[in-house]
Amino acid sequence: MKRILFCLALAAVLPVPHAFASNVDFNIGINVGTRPTAVVPVPPPPVYHEPPVVYEEPPLFIEPPELGFHVAVGISQDIFFVGNSYYRFNNNVWYQAPYYGAPWVVTRYRALPWKLRQHSYKKIRHYRDAGYRDYRQGRHAYWEHHQFRPKHEMKVARKAERHERKQEWKHSRDGGRDSWGHAG
Repeated sequence: MKRILFCLALAAVLPVPHAFASNVDFNIGINVGTRPTAVVPVPPPPVYHEPPVVYEEPPLFIEPPELGFHVAVGISQDIFFVGNSYYRFNNNVWYQAPYYGAPWVVTRYRALPWKLRQHSYKKIRHYRDAGYRDYRQGRHAYWEHHQFRPKHEMKVARKAERHERKQEWKHSRDGGRDSWGHAG
């Protein structure tokens, strides 16, 4: 009986040290330098294009003396001409374009010309409205040299019209035949 109790006690005690030692691990590693880190480039910010704005004729731009740059008057959008670029403010977002009828591209406030940034938007509108009132009343000769209408779009439209008229004239002159003599 003593032997059976001794065997039972021994059987109960033997697995205990093995169970406590199951999370022990032994590892030898040699590292030289640091591991290279994976660098993932940040994707460029998306460019949002504002839908094109179509005008019957090029807007009039005046240069109020308080601002030092041109502002569009007589249209519903706020468009500014500074340093050979056009800028537009719409829904708290600034847009830029090479000419007033081109596709507008979102631009950061910090990328705006200094002349445009040095005035608050509210002040720009105030000076624009005051200058336009003065311009319409024709008070002095200042406005003769400080106003313009863009001509780029007018030139493009006239060129396209001339090309169409030329094609129609050629078509009517040769009886509707192409350059190979076939009826078109």
